[in-house]
Amino acid sequence: MKRRFLVCTVLALILLVSFSAFTVSPASAVSEKSEAPKTEIDTEAVLEARFLNMLNHNFAYNDAFNTVEDLTNASVPALLKFRDSADESFISEIFVKEYLFNMYGVETDSLSEINSDFPQKSGYVYIIPRGFSVFTHSIESVTENEDGSYTVITSVAVDAHDGEDTATAKTLFVRNEKSDFGFNIIFSDITYGTSAI
Repeated sequence: MKRRFLVCTVLALILLVSFSAFTVSPASAVSEKSEAPKTEIDTEAVLEARFLNMLNHNFAYNDAFNTVEDLTNASVPALLKFRDSADESFISEIFVKEYLFNMYGVETDSLSEINSDFPQKSGYVYIIPRGFSVFTHSIESVTENEDGSYTVITSVAVDAHDGEDTATAKTLFVRNEKSDFGFNIIFSDITYGTSAI
């Protein structure tokens, strides 16, 4: 019986020692965990992507910023998918006003005076029939100005209705937290047949 008791005690001690050898203290478990890699947001890349998105949906350049009518007519090509299904010569004012605000910061109560020499439909803007160019921008530089605005220089591939060209654009962006883009384009000057500045 003593022998049996001794064997049981030895087995219990062996088990106790083996369990204690394989246990890990909580402090060492925490220190041994590998930390999750920290991801840093590249704010410059985010800004460039946002500016590029806006520029590649922009059809307003140079003098188009002089009046709301010019800016509206320059903007309509970006909104052609929203044309009125009953009459594709018109687009709802709602879409045009939202685009003008989000893209350029222009707020207007009514666009009823736009294209007044052309056919009219209440609550709609007439789309003047014309060819238009598609602009594809590549960012050359982004400069933050002292007032917090950004000047962006881009090289532009222009796919015009009558051929192709290259250009350089200089665009001024200002912050607008109410805009869907977070920014507005204040002006965009384009010069054809040039390489980026």
